[in-house]
Amino acid sequence: MVFTRLLKAMTGSRQPETVMAMFRQAGRYRDAGRFEEAVALVERGLKADADNIVGHLMAGSLHAVFREMDRAKAEFERVLTLDPVQPRALLGLARIALEEGDVEACREGLARALRLYPDFPEAQALLGATAAPEPAPPAAVARVGVPLETLRLPALARALIACGPDGGVITARPDTVAPHGERLARAPRLAAAALRSARLGALRRAVVDAADESYFVRIDAALTLALALPRTTQITQGLLEINRLWAAAGHDLAVRAEPAPRSTGTDEGVRRDS
Repeated sequence: MVFTRLLKAMTGSRQPETVMAMFRQAGRYRDAGRFEEAVALVERGLKADADNIVGHLMAGSLHAVFREMDRAKAEFERVLTLDPVQPRALLGLARIALEEGDVEACREGLARALRLYPDFPEAQALLGATAAPEPAPPAAVARVGVPLETLRLPALARALIACGPDGGVITARPDTVAPHGERLARAPRLAAAALRSARLGALRRAVVDAADESYFVRIDAALTLALALPRTTQITQGLLEINRLWAAAGHDLAVRAEPAPRSTGTDEGVRRDS
């Protein structure tokens, strides 16, 4: 028995003994990507303490990881019945509202959180992203866009959108990308807001998970490119696809920017003589 206890202590396999220790360990598992183990610990903890706010917040975040948005919403709402001003629950519900396309509900939830906790950087960043000016709508592509003929969508792609430095749509595939267009245009802004909040500089590349899609994004001062792929897509494959499209878009835009060759009198003389 003594040897077994010593072995567990040496190998780190000893299970946490208190509810809060379970939740702390679940948080470490979640941060390490060991989501199933985190879920198991959270479930154990909530069985022991059904009204534990930390546990319900952790459960909500894990349901969101697994895209179980109804269950995530229920967990955050449960937290608000226990603590009506809990900022993490308000932020969680705001994020879900944004994913569901209810921008107004998202803003209302964030505004409520910030009224209670003005120094809440994640809420500030998300609110700033939702308040950013919307780019020109994808429906306007046919009228004002500059088609990039070399951009061919991968077989599994849902949609693609390219925006210029002013946020206006340059091109989209398909030409009307609703319902993907609004989410595609929003994804880079949300990722950029998260980086600003963490003081990590400007956004260059991002992978943004939504309800059933992943948005692969590349950005520089002249071009924003966002590609919607099924959420089951391997990240490596998605990065390869967005890099291929980025190279093609950059080449096409560079060719369009080149001045047309000037005609010379010699050339015209050759044409007349011929």
